[in-house]
Amino acid sequence: MKTCLLSGNFALDTIVMRDYPNGFVVGKSNKFTETIVTETVGNTCGNVACILANLGVQTFPIANLDLSEQGLKIKTDLQRYGADVRFVENSASGGTTLLRCTHKRDKTTGEHTVSFRATSPGSRFPKRRFIRVRDEAPAFVENLDFVPDIFFFDAAEAGLRYIACELRLRGSLVYFEPESDADKKKFLKAVEVSDIVKFSHEKVNDLSFVEQYKDKLFIRTMGAEGLEFNLCGLGWVKVASVANDNVVDWEGAGDWTTSQFIACLCERDMLSVAQMTINSVKECLQIACKTASRSVSYLGSKGMIDAENCQEIPSASDVFDLSSIPMEVLDRGYVGYDHKNKK
Repeated sequence: MKTCLLSGNFALDTIVMRDYPNGFVVGKSNKFTETIVTETVGNTCGNVACILANLGVQTFPIANLDLSEQGLKIKTDLQRYGADVRFVENSASGGTTLLRCTHKRDKTTGEHTVSFRATSPGSRFPKRRFIRVRDEAPAFVENLDFVPDIFFFDAAEAGLRYIACELRLRGSLVYFEPESDADKKKFLKAVEVSDIVKFSHEKVNDLSFVEQYKDKLFIRTMGAEGLEFNLCGLGWVKVASVANDNVVDWEGAGDWTTSQFIACLCERDMLSVAQMTINSVKECLQIACKTASRSVSYLGSKGMIDAENCQEIPSASDVFDLSSIPMEVLDRGYVGYDHKNKK
């Protein structure tokens, strides 16, 4: 079984549905009720750790969470979804992020929209605790008794870059998926120590850095338009999105794309950029987009895994009205399906 070590952003994701019992009037203050639909481990690193485990890759998340009920639940959920949690700690010095995702109607347009709010237990602000570079990261690598096939990280922090650099030297394929390039210096340092870099076209606009690398695979997601990739400076190649007539929840589709792509690389034993070809990368990304497309027919980022326990797939109308989802909501890097241009 192939192995993947992961570190970066973990959260307890709460999906909330807002209902308007007296109807909705644009421009007015409308009475509403809220229902928590799912509450489980999430964020990019958390989702990929769980989804990859479901796809047959042994995952080892690295995290230092706090001792709150929510922090303990994140660790429990990771284990429940099949991750090996030997490197997940709960301590007084740890940090736990809570991410509340609320599906509601826009007050001025009436269109379906989603709001996000990140906090931490007992605070209005998120508390993230990444492995420190000055002491923890070197000790972690020194004491690691195996070399993972893949190291995945989604934050350009110094400690994670250290681990990426060291494991890459030992033969691991390093996969970096940042939220953005807001800190250009840290972002480019993380790119330097990575083999595969995946990002949203909304979050990373300046692509000039791509041209200087002839030994990396860059993947650029474009929402409903699909994605494109650039292997070793050979130019950008497009991969079309996949239509889905039953969109229930698009959250997590990008994480399914990433996870299925990694699983495909593992299955083909294609764990170095030197082994990749344009055709083989395109085939794996097409498979990934198809899987991501299926995932949006389930509620929650890991709803497709939960539904394997014979739960009925909810219809879109059972959950919320998706007929007026603005493209900018869909176009956040969650690729693999096209709800408008059904083919």
